[in-house]
Amino acid sequence: MIDYTLFYRRSINIDRIPQETEHFDLFVSAFNPSDRITKVFDKICAERKVWLIQPEYQFTGIDLPQDFELVQPTSINEIDQINDLLNHIGSIEGLKICVDVTGFMRHTLLFLTAKLDFLGVRSFEAVYSEPMFYTRQEDTIFSTKTTGVTRPVSGMAGSTNTNGKDFLIIAVGYDHSLVSEVTNHKDNSIVYPLFGFPSLSPDMYQQSAIRSAESGEVTLQTSWTTNRRFAPANDPFSTARSISEIVADIDKKDPLANIYLSPLSTKIQTLGFAIFWCLEGRKRGATTVLIPECSTYSRETSSGLKRLWTFTVELLGNPPNKPR
Repeated sequence: MIDYTLFYRRSINIDRIPQETEHFDLFVSAFNPSDRITKVFDKICAERKVWLIQPEYQFTGIDLPQDFELVQPTSINEIDQINDLLNHIGSIEGLKICVDVTGFMRHTLLFLTAKLDFLGVRSFEAVYSEPMFYTRQEDTIFSTKTTGVTRPVSGMAGSTNTNGKDFLIIAVGYDHSLVSEVTNHKDNSIVYPLFGFPSLSPDMYQQSAIRSAESGEVTLQTSWTTNRRFAPANDPFSTARSISEIVADIDKKDPLANIYLSPLSTKIQTLGFAIFWCLEGRKRGATTVLIPECSTYSRETSSGLKRLWTFTVELLGNPPNKPR
């Protein structure tokens, strides 16, 4: 088991972003007009800055920034989006890379992390900006429309043990409809809900709990309570550690277990799921990352920039299996 407490993270004074962050060769951010994303993009110091314009946001030309490099995929598939991004950037060998994960779609963030690992990137910096609050509180909707398909993230599907039981570790957030889609897709699995606690602010845990109660029949199962676990909503490494501990407990009970990971909470917890899969889940074998396919996503759901976090993500580099 990896000691995730050794990974480096720190908070940044939002008024001193240029002074308290490194100077990077490349900075990548998924465009969103909210202050918590545009302010960080403006303040981060980098030789080259690139906006990824994700089609799920449905931006038109008039909505887009004009002064920086734009990558505009037309497909919602994570392979197409990340390949378009990396083809535009060119060689990343030896670059000091920073990625603002705040505006990324979950499936593209997961695939980007695995892809960087495959390309031999041993480490990169991730930043995440906490909002002051969500504008609609517990009524906040992030994913506004799905295709109805729940599937593995490309390149992040493990083998299946036919003699093992299915276990679903699901990070629970505001998107209760996505929780319902995933649990219905894996309706015979034993569920381990992972809640973001401590949350980004005290009221957000309550709001998330209120929304999760609307996730359908899964919340009536005994396992929804007895298997409930917690990890900080703003720390990918603590999230990865919690997943690692859950997986270790499951493996003691069923060495042939098929484990499915579904990050549906904050983007920073999504990064934690990606880190766990790259460092432990892939080697385990029967470990798959599942995501409901979203076709549209809310543009602005929050107000203000409360705090910026920076995380040094350390990967293995050059894994044996290429994300397709």
